[in-house]
Amino acid sequence: MSNVVDLKLVEVGSSYRFQAETILEAAKASEFRRLAVIGELENGELYVAGTANAGETLVLMEMAKHSIVFGRPPG
Repeated sequence: MSNVVDLKLVEVGSSYRFQAETILEAAKASEFRRLAVIGELENGELYVAGTANAGETLVLMEMAKHSIVFGRPPG
């Protein structure tokens, strides 16, 4: 059990949300090799789009989960 990691969530603020337009504008300046956009629409529906195929998208999601938990990319 030595590989168990405590997940410590940091709350930015009560009901605080980043503006989607701000995040997307900042991303436009980057050159992506693969890209996946995942979000929840106002009506609760899931929105998924990207340049990656299903397998690459799953890898990106796992890399993102690792970064969220450990604060750094895997490797």
